[in-house]
Amino acid sequence: NGTLFPYNGNKLSPAIVLFDDVPGGAGHVKRIAEGNNLQNVISRALQIAGRCECGGEQANSSCYGCLRSYSNQYCHDILNRGYVIDFLGKLVSK
Repeated sequence: NGTLFPYNGNKLSPAIVLFDDVPGGAGHVKRIAEGNNLQNVISRALQIAGRCECGGEQANSSCYGCLRSYSNQYCHDILNRGYVIDFLGKLVSK
């Protein structure tokens, strides 16, 4: 699981915080941190968000095919595929 967190208190420069939500941890974050795995995960997430067609050309929505899940249903109304594509695109280009 993960979230964005304001880096040094700056909301315009967020840090990505990844965490295992399995009691005791399952080692997923450790594996993601190894080698190029984080870059691969980010690239794959960008592919998934980019291929989805929800929200039309503006990509101003989300669906269960790209961003939504049972565990994030409390924020479905604010999940925006376009924002995710922009953010992840910047990470991939670095």
